[in-house]
Amino acid sequence: ECTRIACLSRGRRFGMLARIINAGDCDKMKLLLRIAVMALFITGQTVNETLATAAAGPVSFEQSIATLVLASLGQAPGGEDRKAVLRLHLRAYYAGWNVAPIWVDENGATKKARDAAQEIRAADVFGLNPKDYVIPALDGAATTREDLARLELAMTRTVLEFAHHAKAGRIAPGRAGHSLNKPESLTNPRGFLDALRAGGDVAALLRGLHPRHPQFVALQNKLAELRGGGKDSPRILIPGGPVLRTGVAHEHVALLRKRLGLEGKSNRFDDALKAAVIAFQNKQGLKADGVAGNVTRRALNGAANERLIMRILVNMERWRWLPDDMGGGAGIYVWANIPEFRVRIVKNGEIAFTERAIVGKPGKQTPVFSDAMEWIEFHPTWYVPNSIKVEDIAPSLRRPASKVVERYHLKIDCGPLGRDWRTIDWETTDIRKCSVSQPPGERSVMGYFKFKFPNAHAVYMHDTPAKRLFKSAIRAYSHGCVRIQNPRRMAEVLLAHDKGLTASRIDTILKGPRRLHKEELTRHVPVHMTYFTNIFDKDGALRTLADLYGHDRRLAQLLRGKGRLLPVPVFASKHKRKKRIMQTAQETAWSEMLTVN
Repeated sequence: ECTRIACLSRGRRFGMLARIINAGDCDKMKLLLRIAVMALFITGQTVNETLATAAAGPVSFEQSIATLVLASLGQAPGGEDRKAVLRLHLRAYYAGWNVAPIWVDENGATKKARDAAQEIRAADVFGLNPKDYVIPALDGAATTREDLARLELAMTRTVLEFAHHAKAGRIAPGRAGHSLNKPESLTNPRGFLDALRAGGDVAALLRGLHPRHPQFVALQNKLAELRGGGKDSPRILIPGGPVLRTGVAHEHVALLRKRLGLEGKSNRFDDALKAAVIAFQNKQGLKADGVAGNVTRRALNGAANERLIMRILVNMERWRWLPDDMGGGAGIYVWANIPEFRVRIVKNGEIAFTERAIVGKPGKQTPVFSDAMEWIEFHPTWYVPNSIKVEDIAPSLRRPASKVVERYHLKIDCGPLGRDWRTIDWETTDIRKCSVSQPPGERSVMGYFKFKFPNAHAVYMHDTPAKRLFKSAIRAYSHGCVRIQNPRRMAEVLLAHDKGLTASRIDTILKGPRRLHKEELTRHVPVHMTYFTNIFDKDGALRTLADLYGHDRRLAQLLRGKGRLLPVPVFASKHKRKKRIMQTAQETAWSEMLTVN
């Protein structure tokens, strides 16, 4: 065999191999020929280039493992999907001259491999599912270098899959009904592999991939509490029985009091117990009426734990879709949480502004995405979107006695058809081809402020004259945009941070001519439109919010196949019953219900 190889090696392209043969090292020649063949068909290098360094000394264990891993990876794949890009990074890492295996040595799997495997098996602590990761056998299964190379590659792939899930989540946002920007995964997989090889504490490196936002950490702690609750001491169970409410005297009241951590053994349901029941119901996302009926009893006995755990897992997944630095280096960002009906400005990690908000109706949902605010408009003009033109304005214009144009000072321009709405045949005219706008003024549905972060959804934040709607608990009235209760203060905080604009200067602008005034932000401010149904308040208490659009159920089904475990969207069960009420509301001031898209 060595003679046949020697004959082949006499060609100019195999000169390095010929010199090795002349040295009489046939075993080394066989191994290096395998490297040469892979160099030709995998990396595209010439044999001399590939063997130049290897011929200087014996082929090391590290080199042979890297070579075998490269052979398993095959040729570089095409495409730009995550798997193809990841494979390129793997090839780049294992083709490096100074490469060393991360997970194996000549004796088998290393301690680093066992530490990484242990960390991945504990993925459920961070809201991931350990069953999603295939960990190769680490005890004595690999005996040959080929076996060790397979173990090395399998472990690397598993760790990178775990790393991607830890950084960017298991589910792509689009699959869950969200249009969020692409989550940040590992930006440099090869550099991450270098860090794993060089680092001493691989478990700490893997743990550091999870979100570090205080809300995520609080969810993680709550998850551990729910999964471990009751193991150290027996849970007090409330048997089936009558409905317990204020004034009722029953032996179960004393159990209820003890279960909720109240002092005393009284069998009478008092105001203090009612307050404790309400606090528990709020925590569990139940109707907070202070009455302990069958649903509350089941929750007290732990039946609701599985539901709450599933909701926490869903919300932990969403935190993985957001960047670690939500401020994007700007030190400030705007955060609108849709189910909470609230918008915040967070500056240097502290809440600088928080206010009630109005979001899109279930049929006109506010999208979940991230972008950057570029400017703020004072006295904005409203350019009516097509959806409102078709659904609200056109039907009114078809009536000869319509007052909609005069009442709301609308300006209509239909090009060749003219600008006088009364001379246009609205039965045959497509209003979508007409420009419909509303100039600044007291009746403007835009109010005095508009906050622009240009995006594909044509969504922005703005003022509104319909202030009374902010008194509602469920504030889903708009066509998708977000209305702010106190937009002036929001503008003051953003403009003071950006360019030192004072409140008095803003007051001067507002009192000036009612025409558009635009303040460009010198540094764009990140805006995050999120959908978190579990939020911890400033006192550390967990709030469970209604699943307004049904996103929780969809994501729970994708994550664990348990969508039905969560309640139906809040509007789904009430839509028919409230339809008449909503229609009545629309007959009041148009600007209160007809809102921008």
